[in-house]
Amino acid sequence: MTTGNRDWDFEILQQRLEMRERQIDAVHRVSAALFSKSDLDSILRETLHVGLEVVGAPVGSILLYDKDRRRLIFRYVVGKSALIGLEIDPEEDIDGKAATAFRTGKSLLTVNTHKEGYNARFDRATGFRTESIMTIPLRIMGGETIGVMQALNKEGSEFTGEDQELMEIVGSLAATSIMNFRLAEEAKLAAVARAMGDLGHDIKNALTPVETTVSTTLDAFIFPLLDDLESIDFNTTDTIEEYHERVLSLIEPLKDWIPEMQQAMADGCSDIREMVSEIADYIKGAQATNMQRHDIGLVLQEKLRRLRVVAQNRRVKIHVEGLTEAPYFPFDARLVGRAISNLINNALNAIKDAVMKGDLEYRKEGFNIWLRLSTNHEGEFPVGNYCQLEVQDDGHGIPDVVLASLFTPNTISTTIGGTGIGTRFIKSVADSHGGEVGVVSELGKGARFWLKLPLEQEITVR
Repeated sequence: MTTGNRDWDFEILQQRLEMRERQIDAVHRVSAALFSKSDLDSILRETLHVGLEVVGAPVGSILLYDKDRRRLIFRYVVGKSALIGLEIDPEEDIDGKAATAFRTGKSLLTVNTHKEGYNARFDRATGFRTESIMTIPLRIMGGETIGVMQALNKEGSEFTGEDQELMEIVGSLAATSIMNFRLAEEAKLAAVARAMGDLGHDIKNALTPVETTVSTTLDAFIFPLLDDLESIDFNTTDTIEEYHERVLSLIEPLKDWIPEMQQAMADGCSDIREMVSEIADYIKGAQATNMQRHDIGLVLQEKLRRLRVVAQNRRVKIHVEGLTEAPYFPFDARLVGRAISNLINNALNAIKDAVMKGDLEYRKEGFNIWLRLSTNHEGEFPVGNYCQLEVQDDGHGIPDVVLASLFTPNTISTTIGGTGIGTRFIKSVADSHGGEVGVVSELGKGARFWLKLPLEQEITVR
């Protein structure tokens, strides 16, 4: 090999090494820029700035494909900001480089637009003069093209194949980041949708005592009172004082009922306001478990006050055991309170449903639900150091096919109007506390649900 050939080979090798160094540097820079960003605008901004810098171009743009509109849309632009929001139809724009790269999935180098041609529509709109264009399709693994990145008018020289390789590296990493962002947004929306389902279920539960209170007020007090008032014979020889006493005696039960009615209505409205606020937190991404020290007995008593109206209306007696010895420990009072409300509401609805279907014989003496609380301060969770809440009923029990699905994503319900959401929510509460949940049931003998929470939790600072 001659000296000239060796020099030529060394020069080629040096060029290749320099190219690899530029590629590695581009990967490092775009990786550092992209993977520290969590919003789409920042990802697009960093992608374009890094891409233009590594190829030495002052002007460029990123267009993303909108599947609903079937258009490429300018999402971020350097040097021609008036283009942001403008659209390209990739099927109709035959001459456009962006549309062509998107359709074919292949990069395009347009070294001289005067000779090779291009769609000058956007130059006319902005007053810009495009001399050269490098167009890179943004493709993800699997080959789907999600958009296009362009660099215009390289400074001092023409775009080269090496520039194209560098931009393709930047574009590939950017496409992955954009898709990851979209998947994360979809997952967030799915989580919000699940949360909305949970909250919708609980709002329905919160409305039940309100509806029952209104129904009781009308049926047990207002309508009988009106009937009694209409039946008073004012043609008798009774004195005004006697009529007054009679009317007072008729409205006395209603007066006694009003405070309970007001409390039930206020409780229901308070619960619904809290849930609406929680919906806003989910949408903003601010929803979280709030671990604070509470007296769990007081939390449960408050929930029971809301449910007793419904229970009495359905001839169900709620028995309470162990609440006087309730521990004071960290837990999310909002979530645990909702979980117990769900369990008691489920029991009330299951009893009502079984009687309506004829699976459970109506009992003159009514039915029963037990709420029990027990605590073990010894040992380690889950064997010890726990607070356990149980909700048991003497209803029909749970069919095996339903029992096997409880607390899973495939939970089913045989209760009229039931969705299975309630038990999935209870499982999520147990999980958020590092606790456990379970159920035992036998047809004809009712069901017993339990929620076991560790007594030690890290306090949430707010």
